[in-house]
Amino acid sequence: MLSVEVCESARLSRDARFDGRFFTAVITTGIFCRPICPARAPKPENVTYYASAELAQQSGFRPCKRCFPQLAPNLPLPRKIKQITQAYYENNYSLQKCAKQLDISDRQIRRLFIQYYGLPPSEFFHQQRLLLAHKLLVSTSLSITNVALAAGFNSIRRFNEVIMQSYQTTPSDIRGKKTSLSEQPVTILLPYKAPFDWPLMLSFFHSRKISNIEDISTKHYFRTLELDDCRGWIKVTHHQDKSALNLTVKLSDYSYLHQIITRVRRMFDLDADMHLIHQQLVKQPKLASVIEQFPGLRLPGCWDIFEFSIRAILGQQISVKGATILAQRIVEKYGDNALDIEQPDNIKVTKYFPKVAALINLDYQDIGLTRARIATLQTWVGYFESHDSIFAKGLTIEALEAELTKLKGIGPWTVNYIGMRGLSDPDAFPSADLGIIKALTADEIKPKNKDILALAESWRPWRAYAAIYLWQSLATQS
Repeated sequence: MLSVEVCESARLSRDARFDGRFFTAVITTGIFCRPICPARAPKPENVTYYASAELAQQSGFRPCKRCFPQLAPNLPLPRKIKQITQAYYENNYSLQKCAKQLDISDRQIRRLFIQYYGLPPSEFFHQQRLLLAHKLLVSTSLSITNVALAAGFNSIRRFNEVIMQSYQTTPSDIRGKKTSLSEQPVTILLPYKAPFDWPLMLSFFHSRKISNIEDISTKHYFRTLELDDCRGWIKVTHHQDKSALNLTVKLSDYSYLHQIITRVRRMFDLDADMHLIHQQLVKQPKLASVIEQFPGLRLPGCWDIFEFSIRAILGQQISVKGATILAQRIVEKYGDNALDIEQPDNIKVTKYFPKVAALINLDYQDIGLTRARIATLQTWVGYFESHDSIFAKGLTIEALEAELTKLKGIGPWTVNYIGMRGLSDPDAFPSADLGIIKALTADEIKPKNKDILALAESWRPWRAYAAIYLWQSLATQS
């Protein structure tokens, strides 16, 4: 937590650099605000400061209706906290399943959360669910039933009780006069801390677009999605005036909404602190040059780890365009048709990416794959079917590489590329990548792999960002 003096100065000056780093609670009104709140600044003796919105709300303060603390940008989280949070939402709000998946004890999880947030995990996630519910009520037209599902409540009655206990009002009163629309897509604001180069992010995804599941323009990213029995789509655009993305979602089951928000934030790298990353990487002249030209370049993630692992295997030793064509053929032949949910005007994608069960024991004929690549795909899909939690265990990239390179056809490049973009591991580094080698070639002398790894030691723990900047340096040259 920042010192009281720093918080006081930032609050009085409404310094946007501190947005999300602390929250101001006003004792006389019972509300808490962001440091950028436009309301008249309260007297210092009436103010106390909290490191998180969850902690402020747990202490009995309500979110401000002018600055909306729920919309503050997220701070970068420690790796273990991020893994626990993701596992919690993907295991249906179960801390026990989360602990089992990550192979850590409930006691360890509790100690981590109290150390980082000042709250036990059960209370932290309870407050986070309330903040999401409040955010959806005030900023979307999602029906109250679907708001309750999205926030992780199993019944409307329980949802109403908890909202009344926490905010001393009903969900309908929080919503106000806004009309609820249960069948319409819902749009949610996803803030980030600048700089963020939205056109460059879209360009990266566009060059890898699988057109039967994705539609990407200079303005938006769109794709179909399938999580368990939930189907739908997402469309991501940039907010016209704010440092935020607009996430528009259409789902058959809105209880998956929190999980989808988490995935999209990771996919577009919205929680990165680029200033912190740049401080480490600008010490290398080539990286410094790219960072100066493209300060908002971030690490593009992925929507689904299994889907991305297939794409990574298809991309071994061939061009991006060639790998994308092969992936599109696999989707066309083995993916289910996307005919069960209405899509926006002027967008028409036709497929969902095939699940693991749909790709098991296939011969992959008429796709255009070599026999060696077919064998690798068969080995990998069979392995993933029985080890689907391998990526959810929170293994380091070194441990993951040691485990997966035992499989024939899976080498260090594939594992690190999956780690870098599939898991959004900031320290994954495909050192044998031809683009990285080319970017680091000087006077027509290609560096050896051991030399690249030695150089990259100074980039830890941001080697994945170094890789994306090196790739961008090649794009700039061409």
